[in-house]
Amino acid sequence: MQLIPLGDCAVLVVFKASSSTLALAAVSSLARSLKAMPLTGVTDIVPAYTTVAVHYNPATVVAGNVSGGPFETVANWIRTAPSAPPAARRAKPAREVVVPVCYGGEGGPDIAAVAARAKCSEAEVIRLHAKGVYHVAAVGFSPGFPYLLGLPPRLAMPRRTTPRVRVPAGSVGIGGIQAGIYPTATPGGWAIIGCTPVRLFRPENEAAPTLLEPGDTVRFVPITKSQAVELEPAPVEVAATAQSTPPNAVFEVIKAGALTTVQDLGRNGHQYQGIPVGGAMDRESARVANILLGNDENAPLLEASLTGPELTFLRDTWIAVTGADIRGVPGWRPWRVSAGQRVSLADFTRGAFAYIAFAGGLDIKAVLGGASTLLRSGIGGWQGRALQAGDCLGAHPNTLKLAGNWSASAEFNSATGDDVVVRFMRGPQWSWFSAESHHAFVSNAFKTTMRSDRMGVRLEGPSLQLEETRELVSEAVGFGSVQVPPDGQPIVLMADRQTLGGYPKIGHVIAVDLPRLAQVKAGAAVHFMEASIGEAQSLFLKKEHSLTLLKLGVRAKFLRA
Repeated sequence: MQLIPLGDCAVLVVFKASSSTLALAAVSSLARSLKAMPLTGVTDIVPAYTTVAVHYNPATVVAGNVSGGPFETVANWIRTAPSAPPAARRAKPAREVVVPVCYGGEGGPDIAAVAARAKCSEAEVIRLHAKGVYHVAAVGFSPGFPYLLGLPPRLAMPRRTTPRVRVPAGSVGIGGIQAGIYPTATPGGWAIIGCTPVRLFRPENEAAPTLLEPGDTVRFVPITKSQAVELEPAPVEVAATAQSTPPNAVFEVIKAGALTTVQDLGRNGHQYQGIPVGGAMDRESARVANILLGNDENAPLLEASLTGPELTFLRDTWIAVTGADIRGVPGWRPWRVSAGQRVSLADFTRGAFAYIAFAGGLDIKAVLGGASTLLRSGIGGWQGRALQAGDCLGAHPNTLKLAGNWSASAEFNSATGDDVVVRFMRGPQWSWFSAESHHAFVSNAFKTTMRSDRMGVRLEGPSLQLEETRELVSEAVGFGSVQVPPDGQPIVLMADRQTLGGYPKIGHVIAVDLPRLAQVKAGAAVHFMEASIGEAQSLFLKKEHSLTLLKLGVRAKFLRA
């Protein structure tokens, strides 16, 4: 096996095997072994076809272990994993799951293109696709998305040159030699040949939120459109929060702003089920906002994008606003607000994301281990959605007394301007790209586009091309992975990124520069500058040290009654 840095917060273990069956066996064995011998600081273990990704927090790994730097510590731990885990930890027996599919029509817009490429009729595409027996090799990309082996070779279909911005939930697709099903509406580049009414993502079931797991087998059964309507499941609500005004309400939303959601630092431990980490786009600003109030760094707070909300406060409290600069709003320090006070956070003068923390932290029920809002999945946060006028949210009780007038250092403010330079490490597929693309990536400016969102910052600039046409078997991605689809325009994956992806990764933006990238607006220029794993992790640890000092300083300023 080969160990490759996936940025400065993950290791990608790559297996070379003579067959996909042998590779999958090695992947499954390693993933089970690593889970059986946990390492302090490791947050996720994500198996795929020929790879296992190990995500970790460099600071926690260093604090909890003494065997060297963060990357070396994790790499040594992986190398010492036993080749075969205890029998008690072996995978559960495989299940067969039958998935009904309504092929073609509005739900299968690409079936004609698949038929043309296969040189057969659409009816033959349906017969071949439903004839196969598929094995779940991995679950990823989005919550519950199964990557399926067993597609008849004749139906293999290259990914779209430019991914669709939205693929409907239930879409059955083909990506290269893989088959898959989109559990929720997400962007995607696969050829869509049908749609199923089956729910693959069930967040109300915390013990088993995904229908399919690696090792299961799947059979597709053709159904008619009327049968699909009959099989549509009843809507299921995830009880994330109460619908009425909570007794500990701290504010009411008067105007919601462009996009205001509840976030925290995200969900860890679920990426193997395809559930994104999510959380704040600018994690540093979110952490500082909570630190300024003496909250836990992971306490739920508001994230506002481009234009913030207008709030009326229902009781006296303290708030802290960080991230984007907002006209008329004191930032980066505790701010006392009174019952009845109306505060507008609408006028951003610099930056794209602002964070509003409340003393005690927002009172939000965790879903799948986190309070962050996953909009595409409709879970977490406040009723799984963005805030609306009339919403009233509560905060945990607190009694804080502030000593003096102070603010956080400007070193934590990533909203420093429109154009940015971000450092990157070479991605796992760096060598796949041409020398011209390498030069263009580091020598030219790329412009952020209006199509950027919480899932990824989409860039326009020189076309980055492979030396030769190659298909990548889907593997793990991370916060900062720079994917390049066939159109040559890079996408930097951000907070709501998928867990697995099939586009080659030319680079990976290092963790300390992700807040700066998150704060750029559409039209800003982004320049890439290369850094080593040692440099990246040294900068990471230095930043963590600064945050620790800030936390200690805040504790000296606040007195709890």
